[in-house]
Amino acid sequence: MKFGEVLLTLGFITENKLDIALREQEYTLTSIGFSEPVGLIFLRNGIITEDQHTRAVIEYFKQVITDLEKPDYVRKSAAIAIKALENESGPGKLSHDSKIALLNKIEQTEERIAQLEKSTLPQKDLIISTQIKTIEMIKGDLETLG
Repeated sequence: MKFGEVLLTLGFITENKLDIALREQEYTLTSIGFSEPVGLIFLRNGIITEDQHTRAVIEYFKQVITDLEKPDYVRKSAAIAIKALENESGPGKLSHDSKIALLNKIEQTEERIAQLEKSTLPQKDLIISTQIKTIEMIKGDLETLG
């Protein structure tokens, strides 16, 4: 299930608003080469609140954990993400925005790993290993500071 579908299921958005956000996402991808996550589009435009975004992210990651087609490291990242998001921010804790930024970094790195696994690069195993170490470092930060 995609994140937009989770927002729909929770009743936070309508199909029309999802379509508009997906068109905006596609436009920015083709025009500037960057695709803003759909949840952040909704936050930026005031369509959902930060609390709704967090609840939807947690629900999304709960579904990732149970998806046995996802690699083990992806499901483990989802479990850590849930724990970090459920922890309230406070002294010595990461802010909500910092948590989301770290979770986005994990997702981007996992996407790179998935692409690398399909490639024929001679040193892909070394590159994948380095990417996994990056994910583990970010997970450690989330577990310690989340």
